[in-house]
Amino acid sequence: MKKNYIILFTLILGTGFFSCKTKSLSVKVLKPAEIFIPAHIKTLAVANRSLPAKGNGNQFRNVVEGILSGEELFLDREASERAISGLVNGLQNSPRFNVTVPDGLNLKGTGTATFPAPLNWQKISQICNNYSADALILLETFDSNTSRHFDSHQKTVKKDNKDITYTEYIASIDIAVNAGWRIYDPVNHKIIDQNIYVDHKGWDKKGRTKTEAENNLPKQADAVKEAGYYAGKRYARRISPTWIWVSRHYYIKGNDDFKNAKYKADAKLWEDAADIWKQYVNDPDYKIAGRACYNMALASEILGKFDIALDWAQKAYADYHLKDAKSYINILENRIRDAERLDRQMNN
Repeated sequence: MKKNYIILFTLILGTGFFSCKTKSLSVKVLKPAEIFIPAHIKTLAVANRSLPAKGNGNQFRNVVEGILSGEELFLDREASERAISGLVNGLQNSPRFNVTVPDGLNLKGTGTATFPAPLNWQKISQICNNYSADALILLETFDSNTSRHFDSHQKTVKKDNKDITYTEYIASIDIAVNAGWRIYDPVNHKIIDQNIYVDHKGWDKKGRTKTEAENNLPKQADAVKEAGYYAGKRYARRISPTWIWVSRHYYIKGNDDFKNAKYKADAKLWEDAADIWKQYVNDPDYKIAGRACYNMALASEILGKFDIALDWAQKAYADYHLKDAKSYINILENRIRDAERLDRQMNN
């Protein structure tokens, strides 16, 4: 199994105490995409086709719907552009693709939640050739819906040694974004992905009055545009491997050597730390042996040796009954499956 790129890109950022006997850390790992994009596609062009063409009646209909629903006029237009920005930003942070945004490309759709007819392949090939792209991603539908909710409950605080009870109000806003994407492959004349994805982004704010709680919420225009950007970022994660931060911890208590190994780990000298922990994986003290095996599993994972990491975690749980190791076994099994998918997505 090829994992060189995993080792290269696995980073450690910051540490904090998980408990008195362990130390926590954040590990940056590469998460595989949800769908597979063919190997020949390396550069993607991204454009917005969700806006209605002039004279097709949908612009007028959108204005009427905006007035009736209380939504700001043309807000979805701005939010759809933010969705494009979110997708581009997400793809730029991925090691899988290069991305380009064609300047001045004017593609119009229905302006509704209904997909327009696919672009013809001659047009797709022309766009891809003009912008040195291997495939074209279009946002072809975009619609947002806003819902608000208010709640309240009694809360008691102590002031001047007296319990004071008051009503706390909670205002919530939820933005549902329906974004329809298509990925066109001009080489094979195939639409790789065509789906409408629904993403929600919400906010909850508190206040002493209903008005105060509501005023603490973001303005609707800002919320919808942020939700559009979030929808674009989410789509980037669906189609491309993406870096994410995950939490891990390891044992720093056991004996004096565990303390020395902690300094090695803090300095990112994981092989040196592992040399210390390995001395105690068969220690007569079950607690020390279990912790040493667990730490060996973590060091192996960080070094990209997932199969070895799983062996150490299983030993920590099966031989020394370390409870933390049980959940870590599941995590490592998922990492092994993800690594196999990444091999296919990255190395093809």
